[in-house]
Amino acid sequence: MLSETTKSYLEKLIIQAGKELGFNLSGATITAPDVKFGDYSTNVALVLAKKEKKSPKEVAVQIIKKIKEIDSGSPSPRIKSGVVESGMTVSEDKEIDSERKSGMIHLRRGFGGQAGGVFEKIEEVKGFINFLLSQKFLTSQLSQILESKEKYGSSNIGEGEKVLVEYFQPNITKPLHLGHLRTAMIGDSIFRILSFLGYSAESDTHLGDWGTQFGILLYGYKEYGDPKVIEKDPIAELNKLYVKVNSEIEKNPELKEKGKAEFVKLEKGDKENRELWKKFVEWSWKEFEVIYEDFGIRKHDHNWSESFFEDKMPSVIEELKKKGLLKESEGAQIVDLEEFNLGVAIIIKSDGGTTYLLRDLATFIYRKQQGFARQLYVVDVRQNHTLAQTFKILELLGQILNPAEAIHISYGFLALPEGAMSSRKGTMVTANALIKEAEAQALSIIKEKNPELKNKEKVARQVAAGAVKYFDLSHNIKSDIVFEMKKAISFEGDTGPYLQYTHARIFGILRKANFQFSIFNFQSISNYKMFNEQELLVMRKLHQFPEIVERAAIELQPNIVCNYLFELSQSFNNFYQNVPVIREADDALRAFRLNLIVATAQVIKNGLSLLGIEAPEEM
Repeated sequence: MLSETTKSYLEKLIIQAGKELGFNLSGATITAPDVKFGDYSTNVALVLAKKEKKSPKEVAVQIIKKIKEIDSGSPSPRIKSGVVESGMTVSEDKEIDSERKSGMIHLRRGFGGQAGGVFEKIEEVKGFINFLLSQKFLTSQLSQILESKEKYGSSNIGEGEKVLVEYFQPNITKPLHLGHLRTAMIGDSIFRILSFLGYSAESDTHLGDWGTQFGILLYGYKEYGDPKVIEKDPIAELNKLYVKVNSEIEKNPELKEKGKAEFVKLEKGDKENRELWKKFVEWSWKEFEVIYEDFGIRKHDHNWSESFFEDKMPSVIEELKKKGLLKESEGAQIVDLEEFNLGVAIIIKSDGGTTYLLRDLATFIYRKQQGFARQLYVVDVRQNHTLAQTFKILELLGQILNPAEAIHISYGFLALPEGAMSSRKGTMVTANALIKEAEAQALSIIKEKNPELKNKEKVARQVAAGAVKYFDLSHNIKSDIVFEMKKAISFEGDTGPYLQYTHARIFGILRKANFQFSIFNFQSISNYKMFNEQELLVMRKLHQFPEIVERAAIELQPNIVCNYLFELSQSFNNFYQNVPVIREADDALRAFRLNLIVATAQVIKNGLSLLGIEAPEEM
């Protein structure tokens, strides 16, 4: 089985046409032009004309003629949910697989399994070659959506490559706020997208439970804490203590040294500090488990927390020494990265305490030993320098041989309209408070719009989580954003609730039409009907979904899926407002249009699933 989208087929079609014409047309740029020009466009004729010193039109005409000849050839593999079913023998399949891995992919004529080819029109416009998909091909894709259902858009391009996605790295003893959740929402979506495309993806939360900050909290607990009060509401009270002790440190900076000393005692196995630390971890996980449920964040495959690497750091230190990388500087152990413009990386502090950076080195090495070919770090922009140092040291140790083995998915800051949040200063909105407010507002809107709806509270939770997630994921992850509840929870515009409502609206139409699903012959309708503009626009958008998912995986940007879903929903709503569906008198057309909106609902659901958002059938 070979992964294939129409775009990748077109790329190979162009290469094959060039080969038969005696030209090298590999590396052609293929874009999606304005819909009035077609579905795809390439500048390959312009590039080749310059090399051959010919007119772009003359070259384009040659290429077009050959492409049409190949595209209209004998039937071949048909596309199914982004995967070509070839019907090849095992030996043929291995041969093709070998070619694909070497970058030479064999072209099968007549992609789509139909006479006449994939394209209705191929034409030259000012040196560009534009491609318009045929109506027959678009209707064949509708059949694939309804057959594949939740698998439509998936593929095996990942080939089972083992990938580790690290996200949701909360610190123990601190309530979760929206800023903490950003990594969880982004990482969860990227994990889903990669898994959908055949990668063997696993996730790690990498809990923050080690470091000087916990020494500071231990000092605060011993100095100011009341165990009876803390046990009633552990996380809230520990956070108050953390705020208080940091306030005291601001007045008297020398107190920080006492906090550092407590952490050194913890690292050296002090019994009292170990017991307190274990309590802190236990209390924290109770808080985090609730958030997994409320936000629909997938539970992680691994919880290799910072403390997990306590016994794995000594071997890293030894390796640094063997490579001659570890140096002493003012009592601390460092790696000098000045020649790479990365400054000095502190491995062990002057007081003997280990650093986050050392734990990160141990983390990568351990996970690589578990067989992960790539490790993706969904960590905010503030860690750019630290992770750059980490990756460079790993490279010097010979642990990273290719930059793709370690990727920092850096995301921007998220703030509320009143400003940035800080646990140290006590100026944060907790995730619990945020989701409860979102649920309350969603429930209020649902009661107003659909007072007879059953399970209002359940739907309100789905809408609230979807609203928060979509607001975040619809932005480019590198952007700083300001969370606005009113905008996020709106049922209009580019929002999660709007997409969920569009999905639910389709099911409302189907209930009203008493629709019963059965296999529909899309080809028979396309043989006698010329589709109108609104129908074709929806069909073209549905066809794009596998390519959108693939692009989101390549760029590691969930907002690509968000943008697509919003455009698809707009296309559907425009179609439904202008084209009769339930009221269509022609039974065949009515059946076609009902099946078209079923396919639309399926793709919206599949896309929302990649964002970790539920798709209610009634709202």
